[in-house]
Amino acid sequence: MSGLQTPQELDENLRQYREQLAQVEQLLMMGSDEEMPGQDLQDMYQSLTEVIQLTEELLKDALEQQRLAGGAALAAGASSAEALVATAEEQAGAAGPVAKIVTPPELNLPAILPASVAEQIRKAQIRAALTGQAPAEWAIGAQCQAVYSADGEYYDATVEAVSEAGNFIVIFDGYGNKEEVGLTGVRPRPSAEEGYRGVAAPKRKRVEEEPVVTEIPKWLAIKETDDEKTRARKKKLLKSFKSKIRFQNMDLAQKQKQDTWQSFLKGKGSKKKTGFLTGTIKKSSIFSVPEGLVGSKVGVVGSGRGMTDYSKKQRHEFDEADDD
Repeated sequence: MSGLQTPQELDENLRQYREQLAQVEQLLMMGSDEEMPGQDLQDMYQSLTEVIQLTEELLKDALEQQRLAGGAALAAGASSAEALVATAEEQAGAAGPVAKIVTPPELNLPAILPASVAEQIRKAQIRAALTGQAPAEWAIGAQCQAVYSADGEYYDATVEAVSEAGNFIVIFDGYGNKEEVGLTGVRPRPSAEEGYRGVAAPKRKRVEEEPVVTEIPKWLAIKETDDEKTRARKKKLLKSFKSKIRFQNMDLAQKQKQDTWQSFLKGKGSKKKTGFLTGTIKKSSIFSVPEGLVGSKVGVVGSGRGMTDYSKKQRHEFDEADDD
């Protein structure tokens, strides 16, 4: 297979990427109105958006090259193939709904994304399907716990198919019994990693770091096809994002003022000014004693010194002749 893809292949890839983007956007919109989606899902949405933009540019260039090369026949063949697919879809829709779904929807992801992305999306789809927040067919082939009708207890099971009524058809592990259970009779199987881990201490936000949120995500843009619940959730998340950006900017401004003041104080204290009695007098301790003197005692004034010598006082007689 050559490295260059035909316009038909690029168009098919673009269709798959858009379907996957819609699934990720649906996962982003799940949960409560105040709950913020996980960073992994947001990264997936951003990566898929970039891949779609790149694929659209490649498709545009490929169609331009095909037009310049005179590939009218290939374009006509593609159009007839699309017409056949559309006709087959119409016939399938006219035949009525499928009685039983036994194959989960195919998960096609661009090769540019990490290998763990598909697994994360698949786990999110299964949990959403088992909790009634996504189509039931997403859970086909997933391990779960289902209620056994004989005793009403939960047992490990595997979703095998979806019935006409939209219920899950499960097969119990180790027993082989098949039963049809509704949404209230099935739940995700707890994993081994979901044991008690204790409550982690809250992380203190470091203002020194770069802002986490710098712009409003594209997936929060309100579309005409959104229902009322989705619109309300997007509006609340938009308000939360804007509030987070505002507080981050306030923290950064406060941090800049604090750094400016600290640098000013540091620079002011480091400067040495020469002036009166500045670094010229060496202060001695009041408990120091003269060196080399015997009998000196700490705290005694004049310790180690001799008696003060006084000269004998003499009377001065004034001589008047001296004035002449």
